[in-house]
This record gives sequence, C-alpha cells and structure tokens, in this order.
Amino acid sequence: MGWSELRAVPNDYDEEIHAVDTQLIELLNHRKALAKGRRCFPPKEVMKEFEAKFGLKPPYLNWLFHSINGGFHRPRSDGPGELQGILQIMKTTVQEGYQYRITHAMQHEHGSIVHIEIRQLKIDNDSPDFHPRLQLEVTSTNEEYNVQRSGSRGGGGASSMSFLVEPRLPEELDTVHFALIPFEEPMEFRRRETFLDQEVLFE
Repeated sequence: MGWSELRAVPNDYDEEIHAVDTQLIELLNHRKALAKGRRCFPPKEVMKEFEAKFGLKPPYLNWLFHSINGGFHRPRSDGPGELQGILQIMKTTVQEGYQYRITHAMQHEHGSIVHIEIRQLKIDNDSPDFHPRLQLEVTSTNEEYNVQRSGSRGGGGASSMSFLVEPRLPEELDTVHFALIPFEEPMEFRRRETFLDQEVLFE
C-alpha cells in the first residue's frame, strides 16, 4: 500500500470537547494577562498540592507549566550556529544511588549544548535499565534561558543527555544555576529518523 492510499486518522472532536477547549483558551489568556510576561511557576508546596488533588505526577505537571510559561519554541532552522568553543562545567551530585554530572557545554554562536551524564553507582545482574524523565533547568539573576532536549542515549547502568540552552551560557558561571526537574511530555513528539548504515573510511 502506498502513502497516497493511507486514510486520515478519524477525528472524534465534538461539542463537549469544543466547550472545554473554549474554557481552556479563555483561562490561558486570563493567566497570560495576569503574568504580564513574567515566568510564573508554582512553588514546590503548590506542586505537591496539585499532585495530591488531581493525581498528576511531577513530570507531567512540570511539562504543563513549562509549556504554559512559553518554554517551547521552534528551534532555529540552521541550529545553534557555528561551534566556537568548549565550556568546562564539571558539576557533580549523588542522589539515591545515582551520580549526576554536568560535564561541559559546546559553545555555539547562538546557544550552548549542555551535556549531562547519569551513572548508576551499584550494578548487579538484577539491576534494571533506567530511563531519565528529566529536564534541565537553567536560572540566572542576569538572564532568562530557554532549554530544550537535543539528544539522549543510554544503557547498561549509564545514560547521557544533551540540552540546547539559548541564549549562550556565559564563560563565567557564578550567577548561573543548574537543576534537573522531573519532566515528561504526555505525547512526546517523535522526530523522523535517518539511519546511517554505510561504511565510513578515514584516510
């Protein structure tokens, strides 16, 4: 069957859903007017209240408020620009049997690609693979940063992630703070994949 023979996915949009969507848009516009361009993110105690009241997990709540605050934007068509240097970060913390390390940032013309490594400290035959549902959060007193996942891989007790941070991080990180927050998109967009499976020779 060719692509032209595929039928459109049925759309069950009805009047009841339309009414809910109308209320959502009205509430979002009202919230936007109240925020006046500020990044209004609920504190931890309020997030715990929402979790208990509505049965929503922290990764979903963080995704929701990140998106409401305008945390998603279309990436540049030409990427972050030319690579201009490497910024060593080397911040490490250990929590509940896992080591988290921000190793470095590739400094590009328009942004930084921050690399994070996660390692399970004790591994045995019964150790399961882990899947980090985390988002990098970058805050500063001098700048507002936009962060989006740019890649991840892992297996065998280790995982790595990279995040595109815009604008570019400063060379001095005294005023910049990093954190990993629970994060999961309910319907994560899956990019088209190109498989590189040809032999490559270096002369």
